[in-house]
Amino acid sequence: MARVLIVDDEALIAMMLGDLLAEYGHETVGPAHSESQALELIASSDIDAAILDVTLGDHDCFAVARALQRLGVPFAFATGHGTHAAPDEFRDYVTVSKPFDFEAVRKLVSDLIRQSNDA
Repeated sequence: MARVLIVDDEALIAMMLGDLLAEYGHETVGPAHSESQALELIASSDIDAAILDVTLGDHDCFAVARALQRLGVPFAFATGHGTHAAPDEFRDYVTVSKPFDFEAVRKLVSDLIRQSNDA
């Protein structure tokens, strides 16, 4: 069982992702609904992978992405705004589109967990 951080400011989406992770046999860390909550969870939790909503209210998730990057935790972005929403430093990271395709999320989580285990 992997521990996957969910960062999304929309409670229903975060809950849906948590339910999907549970179906796949993983544990949800969070969800965090803001950058500050996510950074607190990163500092206080063991995390194997993360799914980050690009837009968190009037902020973005890129400080969270950088913190995960420093720790070597694999992550992917989730957005309804397309892949152009990420700065150049994150262009090579996987982005899953909202609304979610459940099979795409299952594959994404599997890939992230594999990356975590390979590290």
